[in-house]
Amino acid sequence: MSVKERVVFLDSAAFTADDLPIPGFEHNWSGYPETEPADLVPRLFWSTTAITHATPIDADAIGQLHKLVRIIVTGPAVVDTDACAARGIAVRRLAAHETAGEMPGRMLIDLLEALVDDARRQGT
Repeated sequence: MSVKERVVFLDSAAFTADDLPIPGFEHNWSGYPETEPADLVPRLFWSTTAITHATPIDADAIGQLHKLVRIIVTGPAVVDTDACAARGIAVRRLAAHETAGEMPGRMLIDLLEALVDDARRQGT
């Protein structure tokens, strides 16, 4: 039996609902048009995956997120990669050329599915 992933898109305003296909794994998805700094930890507290476009994620927040496994960055967001590395949190950034195509949402979901599938194969 697999663990249900909890995916939170902190600032999905850069994507429309039509841009984002439904991931093919068991999950709960929460999306917010934008996230204020005070809402960051409460929104991510139970998440296994954070997706951010422009919302920064600093070391203080990362230190409070005990379920977080991965962060996907789709834009200019600054993420404290040293804090992530110390906690074993994978950080992947979609390259600008990847999101400039016709289907940036599909590329995001493909990356997310690949990361989740890889983690499950490794038993993490």
